[in-house]
Parts: sequence; C-alpha cells; structure tokens
Amino acid sequence: MVGIARKLFPIAFVLLFASSSFAQTGAGDFTRQFLDDEHHLWTSPLRARTSDLKWLLPLSAGTAFLFHNDTAMSREAEEADFQHPSHIVSSAGSIYTFAAPIAVMAIGRLSGNAKASHAGGVALEAALHSTLIVQTLKVATNRQRPDIGKGQGDFWDGGRSFPSGHSMSAWAVASALADQYSGKKWVAISGYSAAAAVSLSRISGGNHFPSDVLVGSSLGWLVGHYISHRHK
Repeated sequence: MVGIARKLFPIAFVLLFASSSFAQTGAGDFTRQFLDDEHHLWTSPLRARTSDLKWLLPLSAGTAFLFHNDTAMSREAEEADFQHPSHIVSSAGSIYTFAAPIAVMAIGRLSGNAKASHAGGVALEAALHSTLIVQTLKVATNRQRPDIGKGQGDFWDGGRSFPSGHSMSAWAVASALADQYSGKKWVAISGYSAAAAVSLSRISGGNHFPSDVLVGSSLGWLVGHYISHRHK
C-alpha cells in the first residue's frame, strides 16, 4: 500500500485539481482548501460532542476487545490458509481506492455530468486525505505486523501495521460516494461491500490484526463522510 500510495498520490492530486469542481479559483486557493480540510480532519476530535459517545464508546470497546484478542485471532486466520485469494483482493483494493473515483470523474467530464464529476472529485479527495492521515499514524504508532516476530503486534517496535491503510482508504471512498449519491442505494451497497472485502482480506491475508482493520475502517468512514459534507 505504501509503495502504491506514493506513486499514485501526486498523480491523483493533479487529477483532482484538474477537475472543474475543484479548480475554479486557481492552484493556490485549491491547495489552501485542501490543507484546510486536512487541518479540520486532524482537529476534529477537539470538536467532539456528547452525542458522539453513542458511537465512540462502542468503537472504543470493540477496539479494546480486539487488542486483547488480536494475536489469537490472527493465528486462526493464518491457519485458515486464505493468504493467496486474500492477497488478490487486497491488491485489487489498492487499485480500486484511486481508480473508482478517477473513473467516476472521467465519466462525468466526458458525459458532461457535473454531478458525477464532482462526486468523483470528492471521493478522490477523501482517498488522498485518508492516505496522508494513515501514513502519519503508522509512523507514530510503529506497530509490528502479524507476521513479524512472535506476532504479538507490539507498538513502537519498528512496524507499520496500525491502522490498516487499505481499509481506511477503501471505506473513505465508499462513504464519500455513498453520501454523494445518497438517493442511489446500489452505490452504497457496492461501495461498502468492496470496502468490507478489502478490509477482511487484510486480516485473512496476514497483513493486519483485526484491531488495525477496525480502526482503519472506522477512520476511513469518518473521513469520507466529513469530506463529502464539506463539499456537498
């Protein structure tokens, strides 16, 4: 994911700027807008409200439970021997994260459909923001992957496991598109199904612990919704 993200990030950024929905006021204003969105994402926990406890508490409890059972669950996944098909789904997910929004943008531009062009741009921006955030969190937490050492998933021990980048990006794109096409249920169903498949493949493929995937998926969902609402 890191190698692919590094190669596709600058290309995706240029394509996003090229979208008529985002390049109306010049490169400088576009960049400031992108950085402002990034700032709002990082500072969003400071604006949490009491009403957010209805999902923060279950998420925290679920994450704590998985932290406690990560090693055992990862070993069970390894014994199931789904590595090969999981890696195929995972690799496809890496491409989907950027290809889906770009395809929607392209269809919109070629057909003169402003809605599709804008929706693709929003989803692409969500993917870019999720990539920036997840890579920063990986460096900050340094968690070992399940296939390193004894598979304990130690933090600050030379790894890049937490959270799952594939999961975060896939859910960011899915939630952004689902929001943009809130009246079309098939968009949400197909997007979330693809994101779920990619997320599960990261566990069954031995790339991530379940808690990595839960946190990554949750953060991606939040990023996608946030960016979509900012550019509704």
